[in-house]
Amino acid sequence: MADPVGADEALARGREALRRAAWGEARRRFEAVLAERESPEALLGLGLAARGEQDGEAALAAHQGGYRLARRGGDARLAERCALELALDCLSFRGPAQARGWLERAGRLLADAPAGAEHGLLAYLRARFALAVAHDPAAARAFAAQGAALARSAGLVDGELACRALEGLALVAQGRVEAGMPLLDEAATAALAGEVDDPQIVEVVCCHLIDACQRVRDLDRAGEWCRRVEEVAERLGDAALFQTCRTLYGEVLLWQGAWQEAERTLTAACRALAGARAKAADGLVRLAELRRRQGRREEAAALLAECGEHRLAPVVRGALALDGGDAEGAAAEAERYLRRVGAEDRLERVPGLELLVQARLALGDVGAARAAAGELAAIAAAVGTGPLRAAALRAAGAVAAGDDPGTAVASLEDAVDLFAARGMRYETALARSELAHALRRLGRERAAERAAETAWAELRALGLETPAPRPERRRGELTRREREVLRLLAQGRSNDEIAAALVLSVRTVESHVASVYAKLGVGGRSARAAATAHALRQGLA
Repeated sequence: MADPVGADEALARGREALRRAAWGEARRRFEAVLAERESPEALLGLGLAARGEQDGEAALAAHQGGYRLARRGGDARLAERCALELALDCLSFRGPAQARGWLERAGRLLADAPAGAEHGLLAYLRARFALAVAHDPAAARAFAAQGAALARSAGLVDGELACRALEGLALVAQGRVEAGMPLLDEAATAALAGEVDDPQIVEVVCCHLIDACQRVRDLDRAGEWCRRVEEVAERLGDAALFQTCRTLYGEVLLWQGAWQEAERTLTAACRALAGARAKAADGLVRLAELRRRQGRREEAAALLAECGEHRLAPVVRGALALDGGDAEGAAAEAERYLRRVGAEDRLERVPGLELLVQARLALGDVGAARAAAGELAAIAAAVGTGPLRAAALRAAGAVAAGDDPGTAVASLEDAVDLFAARGMRYETALARSELAHALRRLGRERAAERAAETAWAELRALGLETPAPRPERRRGELTRREREVLRLLAQGRSNDEIAAALVLSVRTVESHVASVYAKLGVGGRSARAAATAHALRQGLA
C-alpha cells in the first residue's frame, strides 16, 4: 500500500526512488499519482521504473500514454522526452524499425525547440542507432560528439559521459583503438566514482566500455571492468540493473574457457532479461555459441531459433553448419553477416571473416579464403591486440597449409602461443589441431602427434561433449567405423597409421576417408583440415 501522501509529493518521491534504482518503490509512487489523476509526468516515471525492471510492455505502455497526454495537453517538452524514451524502449524491447520511427518523431518535435537536454539525448540515441543498427561508426561518432557538446553546455554530466563513452566505442569500431579507449576509460572511471546520479547511465557507460574491449578481444581489460560493475551492482543492491553488462561478461568467460561460469552467467542474464526481447537475444545467441562449442548442436539450434535476427546469429548458424559438414551453408551465412555489417564497421567484420576463411577452405576455394584472411590480417595489424593477431595468424596458417606447410607451421605456432597467453583454451586447441596437420605435411610426425594429443586433451578438459549415438542412421550421417577413422584423422594420423590402429588395409581406410569427406561436404587440399576441425568441434571420440 502506498504512503498517504499527496500526488505532488508522490511524484517527488518517485523521482528520488528512480535515482536510487529502487524500481519497485518508484512504480508504486507513480501508480499512486495515476490513481488520483492523469499525469504525463507520472507515466514518464512509471515507464522508466518498468524499464529498470526489464518490463518492456509496461514501459512502452506507460511512455505511449505519457506521450499522448503530453501532446493533448500541449506540453511539448514532456512529449519530446516521452518520444525519446519510446525510441530507447523499442531498441531494447521491440526492434529497430519502431525505434527509427520514434527517433524521427522526436527529431521533428525538437526541430524548432531551443537546444536543451532532449537534443543531447536525441543525438545520443541517433549515435547508438547508427552504430548498432546501421553499422556506421563515423555517423555514430559525429552524433555522439554532438550529444556530448549539448550535454556539457546544459551542465548534464550524466549525458556528457554517456555520449563520450559512445564516441569512444565508435572510434574503436573504426579501428582507432588508441583514440577511443581513453574516452571510454575516462567515462567509466567518472561514472563509477559517483559523478553520475542515474544508475542506468552508469550501466550504459560500462557496457559501452566492455563492448569495446570485446570487439578488440582485450579480455583482461573486459574482465577487470566487469568485476567493477559487479561491485557497483552489489553496492546498489540491484541484481537486475547490470544484466546487459553481465551478458557481455558471459562472452568474456566463454572466450576464456570458463564454460561452467559462462553458462551460469548467461543463463541468469537471459532469465532476468526475459521481458526485453532484444536484450535477451544478446544472451541467447552467446549461450547458443557455448552449446555449439560443447558439441550440443541441437540445443544450440533451438536457442538460435529464439534469437530472431540478432546480428550475431548468422555467425553461430554458420559455425553450426560447418560443424555438420555443410561448408556451403557456412559460407552463405558468413557472407550474409558481412553484407549486413558493411565495410566500415571493421571490428564487427572479424567473426564473419574467421568463419568465411574456414568455410571457403572446406569448399576448396583457397583464393576466397586467402582474401578473407588478408582482410583479417589488416584489421589485426591496425588494432594490435594479441587475440586478434592470433586469429589472423590462425587464418593465415590454415590458408598456407595446403601449399606452404612451413609457413603454415610458423603462423600456427605463433597463433597457439598468443591464444594460450590470453587463456583462450578453445581457440588454442583448434589452432593446435591445425598445427598438427601442417607438421604432418612437413614429415614431423612426433611433433604432429604431440600437438594433436594436446589439442584433444585441451578440448576434453573444457568439457566438450560427445553426441549420443542414434539408433537409426540418417542419410549422410557417419557410420561407427567412419567416426573411428575421423577420430584418428583429428589426431593427425596418416592413412597408414589409421590402418594399423584399426587393423584394416590402407585401401579400406582410403575408402572410409573418401566417404567421410563426401558426407561432410569437404574436398580439395584442405579436406583433411576441414574434417579435423569438424571432429574437434563435435567432440567425436
